Amino acid sequence: MTARTAWTGGNLNSGLGWVTAINSADMASMTTAQSVVSSVADITNGTSLDIFADISFSLAISSSTIAAGATIPFWLFLLNQDGSTYGDGQFTNGTAASKTPTFAPCGVFPLVAATAQTTLVGTVSGIIIPPGSFRFGMQNNSGFTLTSGTQTVKYRSYNTNLNS
Repeated sequence: MTARTAWTGGNLNSGLGWVTAINSADMASMTTAQSVVSSVADITNGTSLDIFADISFSLAISSSTIAAGATIPFWLFLLNQDGSTYGDGQFTNGTAASKTPTFAPCGVFPLVAATAQTTLVGTVSGIIIPPGSFRFGMQNNSGFTLTSGTQTVKYRSYNTNLNS
């Protein structure tokens, strides 16, 4: 009998359902070059032990022309051993700041250079997530301020089944 490898829905979200990764209010009126760490409660991957995640986003800007090279990068901010500090410790969860994390992003989504665009959408897939607790963060490198309206960043988790 030949074994087959297949995807399997994650334990964190009871399958492949999308769950809020960063609260909309965390990103409201976020200017270009600002970063934020989510104020959503920790993603606790200590028991579930999922391996992969995807991030899907929909961000609103006023009608503007996106320049070539614009991006939306995402980071994993691990809860450090002190039990209260995330990542490099330079951010307050839920508060946008004009800083860039000192460590590498877990994924970067390049934006389409286009005119009269009001919604930025995309998905970053195949992010390897660690065991333990963490939060997602992002940086607005669109060249424009996000609107004060609804901003959406969600994630889903999954694994591989090696004996499907």
